[in-house]
Amino acid sequence: MEEKEELIRLYQLYLNNRCTAEELNRFFILINKGKEEENLVQLLSATWDQIPLAPETGLLPYFLPQENPQQTAAIPDQHLATRNTGNPDIPFPKSYPMFRYVAAIAAMLLLVCGIYFYRAELWTGIAGAPKMEIASVGHDRKQLQLSDGTKVWLSPHSKLTYPANFEGNNRLVSLDGEAFFEVAHDANHPFIIQSGKVSTRVLGTSFSLSAYPKEEDVNITLLSGKVAVSLDAAGKTREAVITANQRISVDKKQETISTINFPDAKDFLDRRLGLFDYKGTPLAEVIEDLEMQYQVQINLSPELQDHRFYGHLNMNTTLLQSLQKLCTVMESNWKKDGGQYVITK
Repeated sequence: MEEKEELIRLYQLYLNNRCTAEELNRFFILINKGKEEENLVQLLSATWDQIPLAPETGLLPYFLPQENPQQTAAIPDQHLATRNTGNPDIPFPKSYPMFRYVAAIAAMLLLVCGIYFYRAELWTGIAGAPKMEIASVGHDRKQLQLSDGTKVWLSPHSKLTYPANFEGNNRLVSLDGEAFFEVAHDANHPFIIQSGKVSTRVLGTSFSLSAYPKEEDVNITLLSGKVAVSLDAAGKTREAVITANQRISVDKKQETISTINFPDAKDFLDRRLGLFDYKGTPLAEVIEDLEMQYQVQINLSPELQDHRFYGHLNMNTTLLQSLQKLCTVMESNWKKDGGQYVITK
């Protein structure tokens, strides 16, 4: 039997709720092939055209004139005969009792929905779980929990792409910007964060990853556990491993990886919330933090380059509030010059 004839036969069975489980499965296989999609559209259109129209009853308010109950909504056979089914191979009765055409409409709607969900399920099986994306706009921060229980704190001007449900051997996400991760432990399914050419691989740990596209460095600061970071460049893969209270810095321009001790890694527990604590940090580094958090350009006068800052900055407040607090502590001044800010002594 040709597929076109088989589709027509199975469609008629489906419409009358007479398909066996095997026939229903075969019906959707034919639909999914896509070869008979035009014929399927003709079938649906012809069925719709053959369903007689009847007005709704019982919907008119009491104060409007009611129709004569002796009037019938039946459509003459000659009217049906003038309708073009679009396919002379499809036999259809000229009239439907009420329950028949209601059932036909319901069957058609179920068929359309069935096609959609069948294809969606098939596509998911081929392409993996649907991808989700969350982005923080402005200097807002976002917190979310992934399907495996991993918690993520997303910093301002950052974007995380992740699957609705993890499948396969790895738990793969991608990050543009900065985020703090508390990765749920799963020794059989490593958690991998892709940031351009840099991949961060963990099993279960807590760390901060800063990978803004416009910044020259990618920094991974580890609070607990173990992290392996790899860089794909010039046809080679360079890798480094760190443990708690260490940091890996990847120079994207020079394509190098370096590792340093970072005893204040625990400070990132507060930083994930936007609370920055500085203990004699060079003022130039504080300015870099402000620039990343607020996505602005700040110029620091030469006489302040070697000064150090002791204090707290809440990056959830406005840029002007943070600048004012910083300059008050440093006994300096700031001003806006065109599209940038300048801090002077």
